Amino acid sequence: MGIRTDLAPEQKGKRTYLPPACFTLSREEKKVVCKSFAEMKVPDGYSSNIQNLVSMGDLRLMGMKSHDCHMLMQQLLLIAIRSVLPKKVRDCLTNVCIFFNHLCGKELEMKKLDELHYKIVETLCNLEMFFPPSFFDIMIHLMVHLVREAKLCGPVWARWMYPFERSMKVLKSYVRNHYRPEASMVECYISEEAVEFCSEYMSGVEAIGISKP
Repeated sequence: MGIRTDLAPEQKGKRTYLPPACFTLSREEKKVVCKSFAEMKVPDGYSSNIQNLVSMGDLRLMGMKSHDCHMLMQQLLLIAIRSVLPKKVRDCLTNVCIFFNHLCGKELEMKKLDELHYKIVETLCNLEMFFPPSFFDIMIHLMVHLVREAKLCGPVWARWMYPFERSMKVLKSYVRNHYRPEASMVECYISEEAVEFCSEYMSGVEAIGISKP
């Protein structure tokens, strides 16, 4: 039928060889991407330590949390893939990252949301030229509706759960007695509040829990 003849199986001797797709990373390209993440340094509080998520032996990312995936799609992925993949595929993935970066910004301009919606629809159409149909599940289709959701509900950053998840992580670190976790959280929280309250009335004392610049 002449559809993607470059991906048609090739007979080499007694074996059938399947050519790699345009979005497939070679081993050297995987090393470049993983090395970019392994050497990446981000500000304190920006995200978790990306270096701990990279396995150079397996050439993959492991143990990622939801916030890590969010920061990866928003800003980090377009940096890691800038020297790999064909330009047409790289541009599509970069446009997806730019879409999330604009959508999750601190401010949203209503007059630019329609243009943002048009661009993500165009980007998804371009992705269909390179990726197989199995890639386009309900999560990929959800991107089409995110702009409309932002129009109805407001900025995305005001509705996500990451601040509460970080607060719960701090509270979980207060637990000393696993049989009474709630009591441990209350006792440590009150103690920390009392120390911070007293530190405001003492000269030359820095409040705890606040990172230095």
